[in-house]
Amino acid sequence: MTGKNGLKKLLIGATVVAGLVGGAAAPAAASAAAPEDVQARACGFWVNSRAWAFYTHCTGSVYTVVQVKVVTRTGPGSLICVRPGTVGLGPASVVSNAYYTGRLC
Repeated sequence: MTGKNGLKKLLIGATVVAGLVGGAAAPAAASAAAPEDVQARACGFWVNSRAWAFYTHCTGSVYTVVQVKVVTRTGPGSLICVRPGTVGLGPASVVSNAYYTGRLC
């Protein structure tokens, strides 16, 4: 590869590879859910710019599945089990909060 086109292709290829390697550590749901939102990297409950509610379960070196209480604006809400990573909960007009109950699933 020589010339401008060769250098351009090389840079694009390197960028794609770096993105794939760096993105492999991030959960697929988080990257698909709201890549434009900085809060996608936050732990706990959050809402993206499109008014969609999420819960991100952050974990250290120990893999845990935790119980999360999803609070809805009407009705009793529900208990769900969440693996490490981000899970979409629904529209923020329906889901008002979600929190770790202190229990494992």
